[in-house]
Amino acid sequence: MRLSPMEVVNLVLRNIVPIVGLVFFHWSAANLLILYFIDTLLAFTVIAAGLLYSQFPAEEAPGFAARLNTIVGYAAGSLFIALILAIPLGMPVFILVFGVGSVSFLDMLRDQGFQVGLGLQAVASLISFRDLVVALRRYTPEQLGLKRRFAFVMLRWLGTIMAAYVPVTFLLGRYAPLLLIAVYIGLTIFAELMPDRFLAAFGETGRDVAAESPPGQRSRTVDGPPPSPVDYARARWRHRRRHR
Repeated sequence: MRLSPMEVVNLVLRNIVPIVGLVFFHWSAANLLILYFIDTLLAFTVIAAGLLYSQFPAEEAPGFAARLNTIVGYAAGSLFIALILAIPLGMPVFILVFGVGSVSFLDMLRDQGFQVGLGLQAVASLISFRDLVVALRRYTPEQLGLKRRFAFVMLRWLGTIMAAYVPVTFLLGRYAPLLLIAVYIGLTIFAELMPDRFLAAFGETGRDVAAESPPGQRSRTVDGPPPSPVDYARARWRHRRRHR
């Protein structure tokens, strides 16, 4: 399903907001790049936690203590997966930001804007997991296209850090994060506008979803970007409202 011209404009404007902040409001490129990296890890965490929930639903655990242990297991397991991925995926970025540049990790942590960004990402991740759990109570991971969504998040970040290995990137010094941010934004727009071409550019196909679509929601997992759990929750609410 193709996006309308207005949706395309909204997509581009939404993704270039960081560029506007960097140019006109003096946002820190290093901070923003690290926040993009953390956002990528949190996306992996939410997807992994959702897959764990689909295999071991907390509602089926006997008693409150068992349910609590199951939920803690989601958090521990998904965070462990994210930490494993963080080492190879984060090393090039950390070298550019803290090695080549003159950015201090402690100063970054003390930055109020960085702290706000971290807080918003944490809240958004919890909301995403809640919505994913709601969707998984009715649909399978295959119907929700979780593997495809994982592929999009992974390939987008791999494409970003590939730019870090270009020799000219290290010559940019403290401006190197700007290049990676531009690549990240470009890949995000490319992936949402032409998802199949985006996957094909990395040698992937990603058509692993079932034919069934949620009620009231035309499937975009094959012909468009993978729908988020929020989209499914909204579709489910609209379906119930129409059938009351």
